[in-house]
Amino acid sequence: MFHIIVNPVAGRGLSQSKYLPHLIAMFNKLNLKFTSYETTKPKDGYTFAKHICETAADCDGIISIGGDGTVQEIVSGMADAYPHGAKIPIPLGIFPGGTGNDFVMAIEGGKTATRKKYKRNINSVAETFANQIKNRKLRTTDLITANGEAFLVAGNIGIDARIVRDAISLKPKFGGQAYLVAAYKSIMNHKNIPLQVNVNGKTFTKEYTLIAICNASTYGGGLPIAPSAKFDDGKITLCMVNGLSRLKLGILFPSLLFKKHVNLKDINFVDCTELRITLPPGIETLCLDGNLSPKEGEIYFKILPSVLDVFA
Repeated sequence: MFHIIVNPVAGRGLSQSKYLPHLIAMFNKLNLKFTSYETTKPKDGYTFAKHICETAADCDGIISIGGDGTVQEIVSGMADAYPHGAKIPIPLGIFPGGTGNDFVMAIEGGKTATRKKYKRNINSVAETFANQIKNRKLRTTDLITANGEAFLVAGNIGIDARIVRDAISLKPKFGGQAYLVAAYKSIMNHKNIPLQVNVNGKTFTKEYTLIAICNASTYGGGLPIAPSAKFDDGKITLCMVNGLSRLKLGILFPSLLFKKHVNLKDINFVDCTELRITLPPGIETLCLDGNLSPKEGEIYFKILPSVLDVFA
């Protein structure tokens, strides 16, 4: 039995109205038994996934129809159903029904390959995906936890988290380009954040424009924030951007589009298996795969290597 979790508002509402009916038709055609769940509020994906893992002895896999935020809730629920670090026995299928879909890009080998596979006739896309599920070809991925909460793509603190916040209101109009529009909007209200970062036995205390804790190379719908990051190497790729002026921010974002930011002196990359970030007094926003939450004090990030199988 496959358990399909659909976010009806993902992808500007197309997840439920367009994608789900075609996928159901293909599951029926291939005699794949399934049941479905619809999220109606934040954390429903977590609740559904955790309950499925704990109670559904006949589960052949959990299928997500939504974007990276939907997937984050699901993998967090799956991870919490078992001891952290233990292999999750139930595989995950990810149908790209959101506006970002960064982990699908990672698993498919980039934006071009993903578009080629998933921008065809929706019936053909559903058939390809359903056959992928039936054939049970799997890839194993790492997860990262932030104070115990699992995520799959990237965690963000700073201007990029504010960009995600602004992009939420812009998605209905701009779709996948909402992140770029929000980026330039956020520059106008930019303020650096004083942070303490403890990683690999070193402590860095300074103002940062952003910190990205990456399991995949892109975020925000294909922005290559950490080109060297790999989802199956057992490592976190940490991107630290020193405090920048608005003028320098105007240089950062165009360079990011073409991966030229890796050569900028104000940006450092570190590979690690764990790190701690101490926030300044008050509340800051942490973004995990597009999901926002207020945080105070210290955030502890840890890699969980090779814990989840994904249909690919």
